[in-house]
Amino acid sequence: MTMTKKQLIAVFAAMILTSALVSAATVFGGIWLVKQSHEQANANSWVEDSPLAFLTDDPDQAFQPSFHPLEKVVLSIKGKRQSHFVMLGLAVETRRPQRITNINDYMPVVRNALLKLFSDKTYEDLRQDGAIEQLQNEIKQTVLLAFQKTDIVRDIDDVLLTKYVVQ
Repeated sequence: MTMTKKQLIAVFAAMILTSALVSAATVFGGIWLVKQSHEQANANSWVEDSPLAFLTDDPDQAFQPSFHPLEKVVLSIKGKRQSHFVMLGLAVETRRPQRITNINDYMPVVRNALLKLFSDKTYEDLRQDGAIEQLQNEIKQTVLLAFQKTDIVRDIDDVLLTKYVVQ
């Protein structure tokens, strides 16, 4: 039995249509299953840590930033005649505050990173025009790098300099 060209095209189209329907049903069924299991699971569900976390996000909460202040950091810097001190107040901006509750446990890592950053700074460097803007960017990159090996880094949206005193 040989098939005509029209029959072959019809069979091929039916196979493509069937494949598309099965694929769509699998995807939507999987999403439905994940949503159902999330509703039954507790707040620390495995879904929140998976690539499917977007399915569990509350849209009202997703765009409201929360600010978590870090412990103040006091560092010494070199001056021409004497040593000076810098006090920094930092805050982390996040849209998932429940995921960074233990961020202060990492303050030794943050302090160490900031100590390294300021080891090359002088009093004169910090008193120049535009120094705060540049310092803000350097501090942000330093803090993000300090958290690079942790899961917390993905939940940090910004690092803000909230207090800056040089004596």
